[in-house]
Amino acid sequence: MTSDAHGGGGLELRLRPVAASVPLDRIAFGEVELVAVGDAPGPVSARLNIVEGDLEISVTPAGGTPVRAAWPWPVDSAPRSLVLAPGERLVACVPLLAAGSVPLFPVPGRYELLARFAARPGLTLESNPVALVRTAAHDAALAAGLGDRDVLQSLLGAGVIGAASPKLEQLADSSDAGTAAAANLALGRTDALAEAADDPAVARAVAALLPPGATGPDERRDAVVPRAGARDAAVLSGKPLGEEAQRAVPEPQRWDGRE
Repeated sequence: MTSDAHGGGGLELRLRPVAASVPLDRIAFGEVELVAVGDAPGPVSARLNIVEGDLEISVTPAGGTPVRAAWPWPVDSAPRSLVLAPGERLVACVPLLAAGSVPLFPVPGRYELLARFAARPGLTLESNPVALVRTAAHDAALAAGLGDRDVLQSLLGAGVIGAASPKLEQLADSSDAGTAAAANLALGRTDALAEAADDPAVARAVAALLPPGATGPDERRDAVVPRAGARDAAVLSGKPLGEEAQRAVPEPQRWDGRE
């Protein structure tokens, strides 16, 4: 068992923030893996996203109360399952953006992240806690945009809601590829996504906000697939990733409870 996973039923759940430290004017993303570590773990839920309810990400500030990274709207979807061969993993990217319609990280600080996943009836897996540091914003206007209700709902809904367009336009000019991609996704700018698709952050943002299986066919997702690496292509498709295609990722910072 690795330091970032708790297991059961021949499976482990792993969580890491894509970046260990993210300023508040950028969107934070997390990567979740469901790994088959035993022989023939059997069917597991394919709903490895925070839209459909099988996956939960809790966020706790130092000395504070946990909140849940959540979609603003209820989703009623049918169960989906798949079978992982030994050594295979299901990989997903999730937006660490909002608790419903309010910012998930309201102030700078060190936060604990914890994932739970209902892998199948009677088996819920839990990751070990990992740390994400949110630092002060470099750009106050962009940070204000990421605190706006209409903007949060637009980013999570991958479309413009209410009066969000001007602030989404600002976010689309962010120097951070993932933040810009999320805004371009909401603004429907397929060409801009395709042009930036060489950056893995773009594929991760699109996969997080248009999670495969939870959302139908979409030309914006299709635009980044041809230039995605093997791991990111698997995240975009929702298909298991074999050991031969896995790439090394940084070890997450385990939560130690200190500021």
